Amino acid sequence: MELDYKMIGDRIRSYRHQKGVTQEKMSEDLYLSVGFISQLERGICKVSLDTLANISEYLNCSISSILDGCSPSDSSFRQTDFNSLYASLPFEDQKLFYVLIETYVKQRTTE
Repeated sequence: MELDYKMIGDRIRSYRHQKGVTQEKMSEDLYLSVGFISQLERGICKVSLDTLANISEYLNCSISSILDGCSPSDSSFRQTDFNSLYASLPFEDQKLFYVLIETYVKQRTTE
């Protein structure tokens, strides 16, 4: 199974920020290197299930909240990816993109 490690890293970073800890503090508390935490959050490296379990416990979240929707075979993967891309656009571009998609959908339903 292929996973989107960038999305996993983004979620870990988000939970870490919610907890209000730095990468340095988290790495110290979990006996991991700061470099590993940094690479993990950037989606550069993979993580073992044991380490992911320790991270999720430390961040007070479930493993599933980190992994849900991170596999291309998961039906919510494309939706999650789309939402992230859409949210990264400036507001004016979001409005334009919405109109484009709306027009496309209307066109497809009339064919």
